[in-house]
Parts: sequence; structure tokens; C-alpha cells
Amino acid sequence: MSEQRRRMSAFTEADAAFTDALLPGLVTQLEGIGLMELEGEGSPVLDLFRKAKGPGLLIPARHGGHGLNCRDALRVQSALATLSPSLGVGTMMHHLAVVSFVEYLRVHVGDDAPQWALLASVAQRDHLLASASSEARRGSDALVPRTTATRQEDGGYVLNGSKKPCSLARSMDILTSSVLVRSDDEQDGTVALAVIPAAIEGVGVRPFWHSPVLVAAESEEVVLDQVHIPAAMVIPGGRPERGMDELQVRAWTWFEVLACGTYLGTAQSLFDRAASAPRVDRRTLGELAAELFVCRSACERAAATFDSGVAAGTAMTEALLARLYVEERLPDLCARIAKLLGGLAFVTGPEAAYLVSASRALAFHPPRGVSSAEALGERFTGAPLDLSIF
Repeated sequence: MSEQRRRMSAFTEADAAFTDALLPGLVTQLEGIGLMELEGEGSPVLDLFRKAKGPGLLIPARHGGHGLNCRDALRVQSALATLSPSLGVGTMMHHLAVVSFVEYLRVHVGDDAPQWALLASVAQRDHLLASASSEARRGSDALVPRTTATRQEDGGYVLNGSKKPCSLARSMDILTSSVLVRSDDEQDGTVALAVIPAAIEGVGVRPFWHSPVLVAAESEEVVLDQVHIPAAMVIPGGRPERGMDELQVRAWTWFEVLACGTYLGTAQSLFDRAASAPRVDRRTLGELAAELFVCRSACERAAATFDSGVAAGTAMTEALLARLYVEERLPDLCARIAKLLGGLAFVTGPEAAYLVSASRALAFHPPRGVSSAEALGERFTGAPLDLSIF
């Protein structure tokens, strides 16, 4: 079976057509390139996404983007990740940076404020935003960034620190990073969001990702060494001991839904191959289709709940329910689909083994499954949702 000619199943065909209507030509271009070329060093996936106007997917239409809601964004994310898991992983971090801005600006400055010019520029110029807002740490200080922003006499800030891994490290146009503010006023000790042009002096990239899986997502270490930026590029935040505010909860709800869609794309890619294989066991294929359907339905339900405008905590609860379910089921689901493909497919090409490996990475994104399960259990006994798990 030709890698370039494999047939899409019902799980991916409709979403691929939807994506192609939004980003004309991108799906066709990705289909014409072998999976391992898309996933390896020198992959064209991020450049193709940029040229297809993908960076503006979640930017409101009035500011030059497509203005997708969460459910439609899930469809696009799933379709693209089915063709290239690395593209899914890299772009979901771009989308996290975008929605963090969108949520903040809608609440704090209104739809007509000049601060929207940054996102309008992203949509117009097809800029990629890298998000460096989590540091993969646990414990009571996990919300306190190690990267600092020290206030200067001229009113600007000097940034120092590093973030690893940081997706899109080599292709980013703009870096968004959580920073601990150091100043001589009431902002001292708060956590802010810094907006940093990637080409500014002091921004560097060091190799960090040594796994052969998801290489094209460009998850490397980004180093900030005496980076001087004006005060307007540091968005005020709150104190870490107060936990996430409602805007952060909404942004991370987006992330949880899109992360599930991304890694479900690996299962869908395997399923497409199985559905296209000759002499596949139809009963087993149907059983696997049912499991994939339930995983997809859980994500779609969480996305639809978010889009309905419910309270942030309610939306996050459903997103975490979907995330916990998908994370628990995905490794076994992918392994069973690979088994259905057969040993010949496994040993004669790297695609099946690669996709099984890529599917495991959902567990490495915050929050940990054990923490989520405990927080959800407490939530359903009447306690507030514990967001310190992030």
C-alpha cells in the first residue's frame, strides 16, 4: 500500500475536507509527502502550515483570522495531526499562545483596543507563536516561573532564563513566556506574560529534543540572556499563590481539548491504514472504530460545552474528563490497531511503530493523569475543582 495513496476513513475524511476548505491546498500537500519525511529533520510541515494561513485559525475574524470556535478547531487539529503528528503538536502550542491573548484582550481591553494589532499582524503575516508558559515542574512552586523580568530605569524589562522543551523553537516569530516580575513596586513577585520577538538580541536556541519522535515539532530549549523589551510587551498577571485565574483556565481548557484531538490523530492515522489494508478483520476493525468514536465524542462534548459559554470551571471539568479518558485508552487503542495491521506492516516500514510511539506523548503534557483523576473525584464529591494540578 502506497504511503501517499492511503485511503482516509470516515473518521478523517470529513475533517480533512473541512480543513481543506479553510486552508486550501494544505491537506493535499501533506498527503503527497511520506509520513517519515513530514516527521523528520528538515520537515516542511511548519512552513506549509504558515503558507496556508494556518496561524490565524483561532484569531477572531474581525482581526483578520478565521475565528474558529473550540469544536471546529478540534476538527482541524485532528485532521492535521492525522497527517503529521509533529504538525499537530507544534501548532497546538501556537494556538495556546493565541487563545491566551484572545481571552485576555477580550476581558481587559475590549474588541476595539489597539492591543489587538499584534494578533492582527500574526494573522496578516502568518507568524508562528511559541508558547513557553509551563516548566514541567511539580510541587508548591510549580506556578512560579524561573524566568525573570527585571524592571529597568527606562521602564522596560530585562529577561533572563530558559524554557525547555519549547515547541516551534526554530520556526517561531514570536515567543510568549511566563515570567516572574522583579521590580520595586506592587508588581514585584507577580507572574506576567512576556511577548518577545524571536529575532531580538539575547534570544537563543539550544538542542534539547534527542528523541526521534515528534522531531518536526521543534521542541528545543529557548534561552533568554539579557533580553531587553519595553514595558508594553509585558502583560500584567497575578500572584502565583492565588493559582490560575478564569482567563488562564479558559486558555488551558482550549489546550486540553486540542491536545486530545492532536494525539487522537495518531490513532486515526493508524486506523486509516488498517481500514485500507487488504483482508483486515472486519469485526475487530468495527470494535476499534467504536472505541475511537467514543474518544472523539468525549472531546467533541468538551469542546461544545466550552463553546456554550459555561463557567470556566465547568468547561475545564469536562475537558479534563475527556483528557483522562483519552489518555487512559489511547496507548492500548493504538497498540491494538497496530496489531490489526499485522506484523508485516510493523517490520517492513517505520510508520506503524512511529505512530504508536507518538501517541504516548499525550501523557507528558500537564496535568498528570493521577492528579487529574484525584481532582475530578474531589469535584464530584462537591469540592471545587483543584487547579493546582497544572
